[in-house]
Amino acid sequence: MEPAAAARRWRVGAAVSLVVAVAAVVALTGWFLGRPAPTAGDGLGALRETTTTAAPTPTPTPSVRPSVSASVRAATPEAATAPPPARLRIPALGVDATVRAVGVQRDGAMVIPASPTSVGWYRYGSAPADPLGHTVIAGHVATREDGAGALAPLAGAEKGMRVEVVDADGTTHRYVVRGRESIRKKALPVDEIFAREGRPLLVLVTCGGEYIPELRSHRDNVVVTAVPVP
Repeated sequence: MEPAAAARRWRVGAAVSLVVAVAAVVALTGWFLGRPAPTAGDGLGALRETTTTAAPTPTPTPSVRPSVSASVRAATPEAATAPPPARLRIPALGVDATVRAVGVQRDGAMVIPASPTSVGWYRYGSAPADPLGHTVIAGHVATREDGAGALAPLAGAEKGMRVEVVDADGTTHRYVVRGRESIRKKALPVDEIFAREGRPLLVLVTCGGEYIPELRSHRDNVVVTAVPVP
């Protein structure tokens, strides 16, 4: 090959490589910028501290175990007597899920409905119509069998988003998101999440963060806190 032709071919190849490299950097930058921040708005602890709360109900301290689901442990006192929630909607995220009343497994982990279109409401805690305590709803971010779960979009929740919970009797309870947190499962503030006293809050929980294959579980929990709309 003549030197001039070789030089031209090298320059063309170098230019193509540069374009590909720049495109890759732009794509990666867009991917990182597109990911939601680990936290947004006010955390659960901050919201609880804004009001005076009664002493916590004396129950065993819950804990967390690794699972594909958003598995949080909780004790089993009396079940709520207010109408149970039947539907969860977050219009801005496209969430529209059936809510099923759930309890706990033998090991104390909160039961999460297997269906990717359903979420679980902790029936031993507060209900939306209760004047005190937290209404806790948890669901899968994904399942191996069905892919994305009902709460897969939860990591994109932002302060100010509207949330609706419809009771079994047809009453719609409206909330507005105040904050989103990504918390290591080992550090999850379970006592705060399942609080039965203090201001009424809606707490939504799913999995998030890095997926750990050997544990078949995500590293974190995504916790979204919403307050009732007067």
